Amino acid sequence: MKVIFTSILALFSVLLYAQDFDSELNKANSKFFEKNYQEALADYQKLVDSGIGDEMQRSWAFGYIGVCQEELGNIEEAKKNYRKAMEMGTPGPSFYSKCLAIYKSEKDVGGQEFVLLAKKKNMPHEYRKAVKSLAYLYMNSKQFEKLLPVCDELIEWYPTNHKYHYFKAVSYQKLKDIESAKAEYRKAIELKPDDANSNMNLGMILFLKVNAEFDKAIKSYESIAKPTDDDYQKCKQKLIKYRKKMREVEPMLLVAYKAKPSKNVKNALYNLYKKCQEYNTAKQYQ
Repeated sequence: MKVIFTSILALFSVLLYAQDFDSELNKANSKFFEKNYQEALADYQKLVDSGIGDEMQRSWAFGYIGVCQEELGNIEEAKKNYRKAMEMGTPGPSFYSKCLAIYKSEKDVGGQEFVLLAKKKNMPHEYRKAVKSLAYLYMNSKQFEKLLPVCDELIEWYPTNHKYHYFKAVSYQKLKDIESAKAEYRKAIELKPDDANSNMNLGMILFLKVNAEFDKAIKSYESIAKPTDDDYQKCKQKLIKYRKKMREVEPMLLVAYKAKPSKNVKNALYNLYKKCQEYNTAKQYQ
């Protein structure tokens, strides 16, 4: 009987503390919504220092402390308290957006990542949005190893969106996995044939390879002191093969150049037409 009474008493104490916390939080909120941030801050701080309330309740108080500190110009304290609220699992969306905005203004990539990962963990209804934001963050900050698994998740949700295949292709290319990069660029182009970036990157990868092979064949033939007719025919057949490969690359480079004229693509088109013996067309890209 004593054990039961003790348990009931403990439960009653917890409920009382929860009610006390909510009551005190509401009082502090009244000052907060009146924009009396200094007094609200003092009340919120007393509340978290009191030790009452469960972790989720306390997370709200830490979040509001963050807002008050930000409004009062104490940015470092604001970030510290926003992060504390997120670590405790706060569901308050404004705490995430405000903290993220601070880190963006500071160009703090690590801080932005922290907020987005916390949002992904704590707010299930914002999960996909957070993953999308992480993809752009990793892409722009060149964190390609982290970007790959994020792309896989996004492609599973949005299989017809070419962007995530493009992001994945860029990641593979930067990580020196060229074959995987080519496969992803092709998928992106299949989904969006006029995508300038995918056409440019894949086109340049393929052109630079075949262009080097073409030059190597010429150099190899010219290094022969007394070339025979057989040597000439072998070189000729190689050049025919490489010109055919260049023709396969040509549409990609043209799509890219039309959408985004660049010096590299222009030079590639010039060399392509010159080596395919279309000299008048080559002049257009000099």
